[in-house]
Amino acid sequence: MVEALPDATVHRMRHHRKDRLLRMMQELDVPTLLVYDPVSIRYATDSRNVQVYALNHECRYLFMAADGTTELFDWVAGHGAYHGHLDTIDVVHVARPVGFMSDGADNFDASLRAWADQIESLVRRTSPDDLRVGIDRLSHFQAVELERRGIRVIDGHPPIYRARAVKGPEELEAQRLSAKACHDGFERMFAATKPGVTESDIWAHLHAANIEWEGEWINARYLLSGEKTNPWAQETGLRVIRQGDIIGCDSDLIGPYGYAHDISRTWMADGTPDDRQRRLYAACFEHVHRNMDLLEPGLSFLELTEKGFCYPAELAEQNFTTIFHGLGLENEWPIIMSPDKLDVPGAYGGGYDGVLEVGMTLCIESYAGETGGPDGVKLEEMVLITETGAVPLGLTAYEEDWL
Repeated sequence: MVEALPDATVHRMRHHRKDRLLRMMQELDVPTLLVYDPVSIRYATDSRNVQVYALNHECRYLFMAADGTTELFDWVAGHGAYHGHLDTIDVVHVARPVGFMSDGADNFDASLRAWADQIESLVRRTSPDDLRVGIDRLSHFQAVELERRGIRVIDGHPPIYRARAVKGPEELEAQRLSAKACHDGFERMFAATKPGVTESDIWAHLHAANIEWEGEWINARYLLSGEKTNPWAQETGLRVIRQGDIIGCDSDLIGPYGYAHDISRTWMADGTPDDRQRRLYAACFEHVHRNMDLLEPGLSFLELTEKGFCYPAELAEQNFTTIFHGLGLENEWPIIMSPDKLDVPGAYGGGYDGVLEVGMTLCIESYAGETGGPDGVKLEEMVLITETGAVPLGLTAYEEDWL
């Protein structure tokens, strides 16, 4: 049965997030923010309009000042049909996109100046003694135009990601609801798995469950089968499932209220795993749970990297460079690297320090597959950091009879 949060819970969640972001701006001395990332706009205001479109087009943005001023620039006229119910927003304006798609070559300069007039006015009004604005993403031309007017552009990510990293009680309720939606999707995928269907046939059930639960989208095409499970990170397609194929799925699901639920499970189509597949599964399971056991509040990111449990050499090469990553409305800070991947060029970030806090939610990544092997096993668990350690949030069982 599909569930929803009470209106009062959603109201408290909105204001908890906005207040936390404002406190973080003050703590990190960021007087104003100009936010284009639609997920961060969702965090600050709960406005979710055209999020996926806005990931690819600079069509809407949010101005927020440490004094509490919150003004949304949306891609349609600011009327109640979209945001009149959101008391996290002071006023909604029509956004002014700047770029070749919206302005062509003829109107670009005029549009850039008009946009900069808006932002300069807001910065000078809300923070006249400190003309700095923190940005998350902005074109070179826009940044230069603001600097030319005396507005100093600084990095806005620290207060945003630090705020998003620690979840309030209502956020945890939303995350648990997203876990239920994801579990429903996995149960449907398990039931749909049989020889003769395609990867896409199976994966469609995860999407269907997510939408029925009022979820939003899925980040990556990671329902893979047979030889496509080695190496990992190939994409879901029309490959036909054969009897005895291993099936792996990394959910990457953005679920109800925008909260992500990111777990991975591996199962089989109408068959029994052989000894090699059982060894892979057992190694992957151990990797996840040995690293889960390390997690406790107060432990530093670099300590986790140092203490992280690693695969033996024959499985280490194809495992992830990241063993832990934050998760909330999306993949989030921090990224914590695997100890055996520190020297990998171009690795997915990490290598910086910080401290685990109560209320953080993290994912533990793991993949086991020999280089050149016929298939592989992908497992991932999402956990909450509590006073006593990590508590799993995933509801979908492992294949314990494989262990």
